[in-house]
Formats: sequence, structure tokens, C-alpha cells
Amino acid sequence: MDTNTNEAEPPEANFHPPNNIPLLAFIPKTEENQFFYENGLAKFIDKIFVKTHHQIDECHFLWEKFSPNRSIFNLWEFRYAWYLGFGYQPFFYTLYLGKRPLATLPLWFNRRENRYEWFGGTWPEDNHFFVDDEKFIPFLFKIAPQPIFLNAIVKKEYSVNGSFNFLKEDTPKYVLKIEGDDNIETLISRLDKKHRHNLRHFYHYYQSFSPQLEILEGDQSRRLTQLRDLSIIDFERKDVSEYRKKERVRTFEMIYKLQGRYKILSLLIYIQNYLAAFDILGIYKKNFYILTGASDLSRFPGISVFITYVEFQEALKRKMAFIDCMQEDYNWKHKYFFPQPMLKFEIK
Repeated sequence: MDTNTNEAEPPEANFHPPNNIPLLAFIPKTEENQFFYENGLAKFIDKIFVKTHHQIDECHFLWEKFSPNRSIFNLWEFRYAWYLGFGYQPFFYTLYLGKRPLATLPLWFNRRENRYEWFGGTWPEDNHFFVDDEKFIPFLFKIAPQPIFLNAIVKKEYSVNGSFNFLKEDTPKYVLKIEGDDNIETLISRLDKKHRHNLRHFYHYYQSFSPQLEILEGDQSRRLTQLRDLSIIDFERKDVSEYRKKERVRTFEMIYKLQGRYKILSLLIYIQNYLAAFDILGIYKKNFYILTGASDLSRFPGISVFITYVEFQEALKRKMAFIDCMQEDYNWKHKYFFPQPMLKFEIK
């Protein structure tokens, strides 16, 4: 658990907000709130009240009630791993009609960044609004605490116009649909000629060294020290590795241990008796996730291209439909994946 006493606490007024507040207290009938009183929402306002949940069992219940469970990132156990790793207090702001929950905004308070975020933080993606009906979404953003940063919202379900004009464009994520592809040549045929050439070139180049590939299932959390050490080599010249932080290592330990609805694969590549790469991959339904990893790029330049080829092969072998390489381009993902727009909501 994160016990750094120098980290910020939530604003005092919001830390333990009183429960059962009428929604009307958040949306008085003023010119600023005219939208809520003109589009059919007014009939709900005086019947709904707001409650904030902190107990993890209550948050679990609400998550399971509303989550679409379409993505590995939508699964409670995947988000719960981040809670176990970082220990930030949950704040599930929930709308009730009588005893019936209509919607919840699942948050935690990040004490380092001094802001509210999605429960699980900014790393998990494919975020949705947890509502019975989309008409309740604007209410959630009237009751949301501040400062707040909600990233990686699935764009195709919410327009940035009209009722959702409070949402802004976020960094895209990078994906590749492979359903129906029988072999890797069919898969990479959609890529630019230059990038197809690079994939083939580095694959055959590193194959000439007779690399040892290990694709391991189950709980391989004991190997996280190898990932941590390799990531320090990977990031030392440019940035501080996130795996220097015990909270990040603890989170991925729990991601391994909470497998059930999802599966974790550990891909280790050894070349000339050196650990050249270590990737952590996720499988949920027919989705294949390239979650995290590190490579010894100084000793093995181009090894990341070789890894991409190997992971394409593995996804095809397992008859996956979709490869998700997550947000942030890092100056390479656009070569082998296609951008998928995402949205964000922020009040500083």
C-alpha cells in the first residue's frame, strides 16, 4: 500500500462528503443549468439523491452492476489490482432513485497528483460511463469532485457535441483488427510497405541468432524482478522506469494473481544468453492486449520490431480478433497499428 505521508489528501470538504444529498443541491434552477430543465431531465432532478461510497465491497457491487465488461480494463479484478497496488481511497459518486442506483462515477483520489481519477488511475483504458441510461451522464459531471482528470474514454459511444460537449479529444490508442486473418502475411498486408519490410527484416535477423522464446501462462509474478531490472536498462537514458516504484510492481503482481476471467501471458526472449525482452500480455474474450514490457535496446537494436512480429504470430495462433497496443505512440506504434480516438474530461 502507498503510505507516503507527504502526498496530498483530498480537499477537506470532499474527503468524507455527506451522503443522501438531493441532486437539486448540485443543479439549482439557474441560467447556468438551463440545459437540465429544457431537455426532459427536469422531471428527474427532485427525485434523485447522491451518495458517495468508500467501502470496497460496496464499490465492487456498483462496478459489477454497471460495467459493460467488454474489455480487460472493464473487469473489477483488473482495476482492483491497481487499488491493491496503490491503496488510494475510492470515491464512487452514485445517483439513487429510492434504493435503486441509476448511475455511478467510479473514482479514487490520487494523492500524488492531488486529483480525482478513474478507480484504477490513468493506466487502464476503455473507460465507460456507468449509467442505466445515457440521459444520466450529464448529472454525473455536475456532481463530480474537483480537481478531476478522466482519460481514455471510449469515443465511439459518446459524441463531443451536444450533451457531451464537456468531453475533449484524448491521446488515441493503437489497435489492429485481425479477425479473419489466416497468417501473418495477410495480417501485415494492411501496413505500409516500409513497415512490412521492417517487420520481416528484424524477424529474420534475430531468428538467425536462434533466440529462445518462452511464452508462459499462469502466475509468473516471481519474474517481475526481471522485468523491473530490464525496464531500468530500457528507460535509464530517457526517463525513470515506473518499475522502480514498489506500487507499480505490486500492482502487476496482483494482476497476475487475480487471473480468472482474464489470462496473462509472459513473453521472455533470450538471445545469446541475455534476456533481450520481457512483455506482459493479456487475453480477454478474443482480445489480445500488449500491456507492458521492456527490452534491452542498447544491446539488441530493433528487438522491439522482432517482438511485434512474434506477438502478431501468437495472437493469430490463439485465433484472436483484436490486438490492443494501448495509448501513447512512443514513436513506433503508428507503424504497425491504427489509431483509435479516445476522449477525456478534465477540470484543474
